[in-house]
Amino acid sequence: MISIYAGITALIGMFLIFAIGLFVLSRSSSDGDAGQVRHNVYRIRRYWMAGLVAVLVGVLAATLPRAPNLRAAEVHPQAVVKVTGQMWQWSFTPVSGARLAPDGTLVLPAGKPVEFLVTASDVNHGFGIYDSAGTMLTQVQAMPGYTNRLIYTFRKPGTYTVLCLEYCGVGHQVMTARMKVL
Repeated sequence: MISIYAGITALIGMFLIFAIGLFVLSRSSSDGDAGQVRHNVYRIRRYWMAGLVAVLVGVLAATLPRAPNLRAAEVHPQAVVKVTGQMWQWSFTPVSGARLAPDGTLVLPAGKPVEFLVTASDVNHGFGIYDSAGTMLTQVQAMPGYTNRLIYTFRKPGTYTVLCLEYCGVGHQVMTARMKVL
């Protein structure tokens, strides 16, 4: 859907630039006063900018209500998990609706919103969740002294992998964790 909006906006923009170019060419080839031509071009440029601002405001008004971060405030998570990134490992603390398996794997419900409260205890880390095919599903920054809120609904049961997305030192490549969604 976004590509349709982008295409329409690009076509309108190209048409307007072409029309302004034709206008400038038609006026500049006449023997008229250069000051008058400049005045006409500046007047057209003013209308062009007003039209561009109107189009941008319209696009924002049409797309902003569908922004995922704005809708996240309306979601009531069924599970809450505190996540801490620390020296090449992830630590999970289930708050509600989730549990840790005996092997340390985080167990989450399928089809229900899960809230991850993500922070770090040492340096910045990137908390990225991948499905079994290796496709990134969602991600958020883990920073010391700050807790980011990430809400995600796992649609399918299965095993998911958490990887660190920001180089955090010599053990960065082993900073992984597993989550099982049932």
